[in-house]
Amino acid sequence: MTNATAGAPTGDRARRVAGLVRMHAANFPWYAKLLADRGLSDDSPLHELPVINAELLTEHYYTEPHEQFPDADGYLTSGTATGRRKRILYGPGDDDAYAAQRATLFADFLAPCVPGAVAVADLGTGHAAALARRIFLSLGFDARDIDFTAPVEEHVKALNEAQPDVLFTMPMILDSLLRADQELDIRPRKVMVVGDVAPAPWRRRVAERLGIGFEDVLDVFGSIEIGAIGYFCAETGLYHFHDHIHPEVLTPEGAEQPADPDAGRSGLLLLTSFTRRYFPALRFATNDEISGLRTITWRGREVFAFDRIDGRAQGETKHGERISSHDLCAAVTEEFPGVPFEVVDDGLLEIRLALPELPAERADALRDRLMTAAPDVAQMVASGLVPPVGVRAVRPEELTPTRAKRLYHVQGA
Repeated sequence: MTNATAGAPTGDRARRVAGLVRMHAANFPWYAKLLADRGLSDDSPLHELPVINAELLTEHYYTEPHEQFPDADGYLTSGTATGRRKRILYGPGDDDAYAAQRATLFADFLAPCVPGAVAVADLGTGHAAALARRIFLSLGFDARDIDFTAPVEEHVKALNEAQPDVLFTMPMILDSLLRADQELDIRPRKVMVVGDVAPAPWRRRVAERLGIGFEDVLDVFGSIEIGAIGYFCAETGLYHFHDHIHPEVLTPEGAEQPADPDAGRSGLLLLTSFTRRYFPALRFATNDEISGLRTITWRGREVFAFDRIDGRAQGETKHGERISSHDLCAAVTEEFPGVPFEVVDDGLLEIRLALPELPAERADALRDRLMTAAPDVAQMVASGLVPPVGVRAVRPEELTPTRAKRLYHVQGA
């Protein structure tokens, strides 16, 4: 892969990158050794610094005790080859920065809503859910949240009773709420969604269903590792990055690069955060593939922007919450050793096995293995917020040919 960026860091940003190198080298001895082994230092240009990928994080971060951070809170996601779930740390400063970044965005988007208006978060688990109430309270809202372990009918009932002016949720949860037997009868002024890709046609359909404008549905982009990343701007028709982010993309070797630094670049997204402390967010490979990374002038200042999120590279996917590829492969291999399969990710996961037939009890056994490895997903399935993972038999020739030997990530048509 070769690297392309929407403008390399210069001036103050370059100095801040050097500060990040020193901070992460002090916080994470393995990172200091990685730099030393490569002959790098805090004055090395950003594009020469190592990419922080899943292999490095699995070896050095996700399951380590991190005794150097006694005040950290840990958030768990789906597992790794170690057999333990990934743990991502946030310190008080990380939380403060995230809350401020989101509050700045929300204050602008929610400006038409009066002080004291009801804002409900229905977000499942994770860092975004944990901080939602704090952010809404800071903005003067009557902040409420819904227990994600409750059945979907109770979510609908709570929302119908609260009649929120603002709803902050996940696309997959909102789909479940709109499909529930009991009608979701709310009239919010603003809706914000995070956690899954929310393409424009989906946002338009939700806006029509809830009787609001397309511009009143905000797609928020984030991750548990980085925190706040960006959002869709209805004014420009692009996704904008938050100011604390410096984005890059990795493109295939030999790809021709535009000479103009403002021309759009596409590829695997790398993120550097100037505010994240308890995670080595310095050229972190997100596994997201994006199109059209560039800088634009917006409201009198330069911002990083891109056209769309095209999908995810191999590593993990989502079914409400994250499921790692390791857990998917392990579950299928244990239950169906040697059977070719693929995973189709079209908003919901479906595992397709090359088998002549698939008894229901064996499909259930596979789901049970996967849910044991991904308990947050299991809880959302149990609550009815997301349907069970799809499992079905297909003919071998129906599998989508790829270079992968067993696991295929296929973008839904």
